[in-house]
Amino acid sequence: MIISRRMSKHPVVANKRMKVLEALSLMKEKGVEKLPVLDDDLSLVGVLTEKDILRASMPEVRQLSLLEMAYQVGSMSIEGIMTRDVISISPDTGIEEAARIMVMQDLSFLPVVKDGKLEGVVSKSDMFKILMDLFGARQYGTRMTFILEDKVGMVAKISKILADNNIQIISFNNILDEESGDVICTLKVEGVDEETLRRLLSPVTSAIVDEGEI
Repeated sequence: MIISRRMSKHPVVANKRMKVLEALSLMKEKGVEKLPVLDDDLSLVGVLTEKDILRASMPEVRQLSLLEMAYQVGSMSIEGIMTRDVISISPDTGIEEAARIMVMQDLSFLPVVKDGKLEGVVSKSDMFKILMDLFGARQYGTRMTFILEDKVGMVAKISKILADNNIQIISFNNILDEESGDVICTLKVEGVDEETLRRLLSPVTSAIVDEGEI
C-alpha cells in the first residue's frame, strides 16, 4: 500500500511570512508540535517546530516559558527560524518505506510532497492507525500467535485449514524474530473459538505463543 492512501491529507500549515507568535498560537490551538511551512505558491519550504522557537530565543531569556520566549521573537517571521532541510517522501512511497525512514531518521512526522507541493503528512499517529488495521484491532475476533516453520507453503497450509472449516481471516501477519530466527505469526479470525482454533492449528505449528478473544 502506498502512503497517499493513509496520510493526513489536510494538515495544519503555515505561510513563511507568518509571525512566530501567530504560528505558536496556531500550534497550540490545533494541538500540533510541527507546522509545514509553505511559500506563496504552496510549495513546501520548511518545517517549524517548538525547538526552532527555542533556538531562536536569546540566551538571556532561555529561563522563560515557551510563550514568553515567543513574545521575545514574536515580530520575526517564521521563515527566519524554520528548519529548511526537510526530509520528505512522495505520495507513491510504500508504507513500509515511510516507516523505515521514520525509524532510521528518528522522525515523528514526514511531509508528503509531489512536484514541490505539499500533498499531506504522515505522523506516528497515522502509523499506529495503520498498525491497528494490519492486526485487525478494530474488529472483535479470536487471536492466536504461533511459531511457524520457515518453509515454503506453510502459510498456504494454514489458509487452507481455515477455509476448509469456514473460518474468516480478519488479519494474518508474520515477523522474523531477530534473536531466535523464528517466524512468529499473529492470526485473527472470526467464526471459531480458541479451543477449536488451537485444535486445528496445533498440528502445523511449532508452538503456540498466546491466544485470546479480543
